[in-house]
Amino acid sequence: MGYRMNAMLDRPIYFIVVLWGERFRGYFLDYCLPSLLAPGNLPALATRTRSKLLIATTPADWAALQAAPIFRAASRHVDLELIEIPPCPPTVSGCEHMGIGHQRGCMMAHRDRAYAAILTPDCMLSDGSVARMQELALSGCQLVVVAALRFGEEKFFSNLRAMGAVPDESRRETGTPLVITGAQMAGAAANGLHPETLAYEWDEPGFLLVGPAAWWRGPDGDGILVHCLSWAPVLLDYGAIDGHDASTLDHWTVDGDYLYRNSDTLTNIHVVQDSDEIFLASWERAAHAPINKHPVPCFGHLVAKVQFGANFKSAFYDPLKRRLFFLPVRWHGRELNPKWDALEAQAMRELRRYVTPADETVLAGADGFAEKARRLAGHALAALFMLLRPVFIVAFHRKAVWRRLTQAASGDPAALRRLFWYMRLFVLNK
Repeated sequence: MGYRMNAMLDRPIYFIVVLWGERFRGYFLDYCLPSLLAPGNLPALATRTRSKLLIATTPADWAALQAAPIFRAASRHVDLELIEIPPCPPTVSGCEHMGIGHQRGCMMAHRDRAYAAILTPDCMLSDGSVARMQELALSGCQLVVVAALRFGEEKFFSNLRAMGAVPDESRRETGTPLVITGAQMAGAAANGLHPETLAYEWDEPGFLLVGPAAWWRGPDGDGILVHCLSWAPVLLDYGAIDGHDASTLDHWTVDGDYLYRNSDTLTNIHVVQDSDEIFLASWERAAHAPINKHPVPCFGHLVAKVQFGANFKSAFYDPLKRRLFFLPVRWHGRELNPKWDALEAQAMRELRRYVTPADETVLAGADGFAEKARRLAGHALAALFMLLRPVFIVAFHRKAVWRRLTQAASGDPAALRRLFWYMRLFVLNK
């Protein structure tokens, strides 16, 4: 299938990746980069100025990357450029340390007024994603986002191998592209969710302090319907951003409020709502940092939904995330059918009992006394949970709270900044 654009972008796309260490270097060389070499991705690039793959890493990791045949194969399509970052200190989380590389890469893209695609090393793009990103850029889109949830590494790749989508070979050595469709990725992902993501299912009972999504199983069992508060920017037009604010990346990652802080001048935002259009898969080992809902006797289902309403209203999620949340996203491995429309309507009815768009009232569109009563009760309980958030944080996350307090008490400047940031979001709700 030919993906070459009829028209060319007048500015380049900078693909930004931050990585270090053998594990994530391996993910990048075996999966991320081969998926970028699929025919509809980097080979389909058509920009007047040559695009770049900016890799923020250590000098030792950069040398190891350069030795891989797959890395050299990518140089036929983009310029490969090192952004040097220091090793990650043992007292700093990997997510926080990634901000250094993201900040430097994003500042370069803004300086050059380029487009940017901000990726992680442990991710893959479906074939045709980059070609579609270019089409959207040519049509005037300034920001393209995809729902970003975590898949379980073991089950996700087992599903892909079972369908023959991931051949058993070393792509870093052969330089072979990894060509996977959005339907294949979505089908494998929907049946291979990480335990953390499983906890976000709408009807999963229990208490969860922070939940960045609500999802429902698709009607055919081979997909899910997602309403999301976690978005990954697969295309960001820095030429449309006047004053670049990278302060979020001092203490958070790109999936914080970085996009919101830079969205004032963005007038054309595109949300990918169908996995056939663009699909980004990111994974983690099932045993790593599992997040499970705390069981609540008798009222577990109600508590889960009320707490989601409180979570949605908190300052942890910025107004842009809350606005995009109401757009349904369909991840499906089979063809869509009318049953998805019914599921979408049901999901929206459920959600509006606890959350509403900023420009609507709680009872907008509610039919019947019973439905109005359920909405009012749901929103009242969510407001109560908001007031009790500090108590819940201490009760359910005692070890993490104590660790942060101990680090701050030792005088660690980074720990102090992080503690104040947590207090602002979760206690003061600002």
